[in-house]
Amino acid sequence: MVDVDSPLGRVGVAVDELAAHLPMPGTQTRCPLCSTMTWPCASFLDAARHLHDGGVPVGLLVPLDLHPVLWPPTASAPAPVTAVGGSTTSTPPAVHPAPVRESWAG
Repeated sequence: MVDVDSPLGRVGVAVDELAAHLPMPGTQTRCPLCSTMTWPCASFLDAARHLHDGGVPVGLLVPLDLHPVLWPPTASAPAPVTAVGGSTTSTPPAVHPAPVRESWAG
């Protein structure tokens, strides 16, 4: 049992909502509850926004095979940077703690 006023209790409904709207394996483009909507559907995005705002990393609750759908890979890797002396280094890609979606900016 979780107290509704605890940090987990405040996002518990969002966890349930997010999980309910995760697509079945192999059907990454369809929400199982919103049959007419592609995934991620509006209900999933609303739950994810609530979790993100509550400090819960959404990526921990989303299967790894769905991460590229929420966080598309960048078009290309950063170009190497030539340092003084001729050695090259590259800048590591940014890591986002939660899906970056325009609709979550609310």
